[in-house]
Amino acid sequence: MGESSGLGTCYVVCTMLRRLLAVAPLAALVLAACDSPTLPLPPPVAPTITPGADATHFKLTALCGSVEGGATVVIENTDTALPNDQRISGTLASTCGSWDAIVVANRGDVLNITQDDGSVVSSPEVIQIPQ
Repeated sequence: MGESSGLGTCYVVCTMLRRLLAVAPLAALVLAACDSPTLPLPPPVAPTITPGADATHFKLTALCGSVEGGATVVIENTDTALPNDQRISGTLASTCGSWDAIVVANRGDVLNITQDDGSVVSSPEVIQIPQ
């Protein structure tokens, strides 16, 4: 009886080792997936542009799905004649990805709009304020 229990222990140990060796490649793949680069964010969908309170302000409005939910939306006016503190504006998107913002701009100005999820920034959506 002593010999058969020793064989049983060997069988259990060998079976456990085989299982461990079978799972190890899968674990390596999972760990490698964590190291792979994240997918880039797409540029935001172009917003609707409407006049603001005066001739130098415009409201940008985008519907759900325009950016990732909760993303930071950054709007840069490329007009270097504007003071730097007026060239950049932004907002936070809702959980569904809708957003709106008031920007300082003149008719014909070009705006670069990006979204940022905290770790990745999208390429810009370039729009022009209508003449």
